[in-house]
Amino acid sequence: MQNEILSAFNLNGEINSLHGGQNTSVRVKDAVLKPVGENEQIYEWALTILNEINPHEYRLSKPIISNNNTFVYKGWCCTRYEPGEHRDGNVKQKLEVSRLFHSDLAEVDFVNIPKANDPWSISQRIAWQKENLPSNLSKEASKILDELISKIKLKENYKLQIIHADLSGNILFDKALNPLIIDFSPTIAPVKYAEAILVCDCIAWQGSPISEIGLICCSKNNIEMILRAVIFRLSVAAIFAGNNYDTFVEEYQKFKPIIDYVNRELEYRTLG
Repeated sequence: MQNEILSAFNLNGEINSLHGGQNTSVRVKDAVLKPVGENEQIYEWALTILNEINPHEYRLSKPIISNNNTFVYKGWCCTRYEPGEHRDGNVKQKLEVSRLFHSDLAEVDFVNIPKANDPWSISQRIAWQKENLPSNLSKEASKILDELISKIKLKENYKLQIIHADLSGNILFDKALNPLIIDFSPTIAPVKYAEAILVCDCIAWQGSPISEIGLICCSKNNIEMILRAVIFRLSVAAIFAGNNYDTFVEEYQKFKPIIDYVNRELEYRTLG
């Protein structure tokens, strides 16, 4: 890492790699530095929002401003390091923290959110039927995703707001302190969509039982949000896999129990 980046955020000391996410973040004493790639605008926008929130009953990894009076400096952002550890599952408590945070985000203006074109942002738009699947995906992956997308229709009466679309692994816990939210991944969607992503991720990636869907189910609207959450994650997997179906199917199998659950719910509602 360049000394210029450390100096920009008034940091000095040993640089330690941090595991998690894309494994690109580093810790320098009580600060965490993260490269933002081509998404400088959206990170500047998102960190400005976080800086203005005063959390209660949870903690936020607050941004550190650079000497340039910006939250992003030459492709890097910086947040305060706070104690906390990841816990697999723990879905009920994570949902409680999610609801506190999204209540604070509910009144924040999102009209001027910058558009990003990374795989996650593209996949969000696919999940909400605002963008078609890329043409370079494997035929098998495209067929699976097309079938999932065909099960839902875009409505116009959602209550939209800024949400954190990646909370399952970004809520850290401490014995003495309130839970800590890190790595803000903003998008515009209903809060129930954020909750669906959280629960689906815990089931697919963290070993939570399929019964945890019951914590957010089972109205028709929530089934839709679960479907969109699965489409989002599988679209990301498909984009990274490209034409390699074997790579995609590994991720698909993790979400398959959720898809089967949704199909049973939809069949039951049709028969009912």
